[in-house]
Amino acid sequence: MPTEKTITPIYQTLPEKGPLRVAAYCRVSSSQDEQLHSLAAQISHYTEVLSRDTSCQFVGIYADRGISGTQVKNRVEFLRLMEDCRAGLIDRIITKSVSRFGRNTVDTLLYTRELRGLGIDVYFEKEHLHSCSAEGELMLTLMAALAESEAENMSENIKWGKRRRYEKGRVESLAVVNLYGYRKDGGALAVSESEAEIIRRIYSEFLDGLNYEQISEGLNADGIPTRRGNDVWFNRTVMNVLTNEKYMGDCLFQKTFNIDPITHKAVPNKGQLPQYYLEDCIPPIVSKEVWTLAQLEIQRRQTWKPMSSAELPFKNRIICGTCGSGVVQYYAKRKGGTLEAMWRCGSWRNGKSRGEGLPSCAQMKFPLDAPEKAFVRAWNLVVSKKLQYSAALHRRAENAEDALTQYRAKGMLRLLDEVGKLTAFDYYFSLKVLDHMELMPNGKLAVVFLSGIRLTV
Repeated sequence: MPTEKTITPIYQTLPEKGPLRVAAYCRVSSSQDEQLHSLAAQISHYTEVLSRDTSCQFVGIYADRGISGTQVKNRVEFLRLMEDCRAGLIDRIITKSVSRFGRNTVDTLLYTRELRGLGIDVYFEKEHLHSCSAEGELMLTLMAALAESEAENMSENIKWGKRRRYEKGRVESLAVVNLYGYRKDGGALAVSESEAEIIRRIYSEFLDGLNYEQISEGLNADGIPTRRGNDVWFNRTVMNVLTNEKYMGDCLFQKTFNIDPITHKAVPNKGQLPQYYLEDCIPPIVSKEVWTLAQLEIQRRQTWKPMSSAELPFKNRIICGTCGSGVVQYYAKRKGGTLEAMWRCGSWRNGKSRGEGLPSCAQMKFPLDAPEKAFVRAWNLVVSKKLQYSAALHRRAENAEDALTQYRAKGMLRLLDEVGKLTAFDYYFSLKVLDHMELMPNGKLAVVFLSGIRLTV
């Protein structure tokens, strides 16, 4: 006969929970005054209500100012709120509405589900909705989808308004947040003189021969802050400054456009939408002449593509006058096994790699310091015959077909007076006057100046 078993119930006392720890999340999508007033009202409301409620412990306010709700990555305070939730510091979140919490359906559901898994309820006041309630998931899906749809409609309305302003040439529609050199003054665009000096410096150094990398390195070395407040200038930033028509006072509207109101991805406008060009609509920082010269110099370098530096002053600046190949550095082996750096027509290397026969110029070589000596001799020859060459330069300054050659001729005239004869090669001076050199069939070097003057030495 089976023995009776005694089952003893065990009762445990649940630990007493402290007051519910409650945080509030607030957000507005722009920094306009009325939006900031709305944000201040939200903060004031939740601070007053939650501080007065003795049934909960008020953790604090998390507020994003001027941040779109379609993407989480830029919402610093929202991300901080999530980190505090994961750390177990919050039991409930209160927010004004689903659209304040987020306007992206996927993100809204993703984060509310994560919070529900952590046992944290999100209460949306406007909709009277708790994310942890039985109907919360379904209602939240519908509300989030509506918020996303509303964001798309708002985006279309904003784009429509911008395009109408573009058509009318209203420059107040320009965003100056990342437009270095300008600021808003009572709604109008004004020059920020401290930044304008840097813009003029960039144009001046570029026309003096420096490339994007050399200009950015100089700005970084001098600790010049960017518009974003850091001290790092990139080559692309310098290039954008040099090609931006706003710096001469003109505006090209609708260079880019957003293809998705949720991701805010902007793409270049390559004819999908009309563009509008308005002249003399904002205060210029550089003259139209200087801006135009910079564009011509960009085109020249795209054709020539010089890659010189103070360490390699003639890299990509010498070509073979026989075959058109670039002249490159070459290491010749001497007796005893030592190597000597020399210059040699690049057809030797190009033909060898293709297995082709070598042209006669492939064997042409000359010492490493020959280009420096040739430049000094050519410049000093021009200085010694100043009257003769000044007349030619004056003619070029007045009658040259393109504005860049006219500018270079005027610059060379000025430098003839200012610099005089050279005693040694100066790389940065050469950038101002030297276009390139050519290796002639007789082994001599032809020095071609930016002004168009050419001498074989």
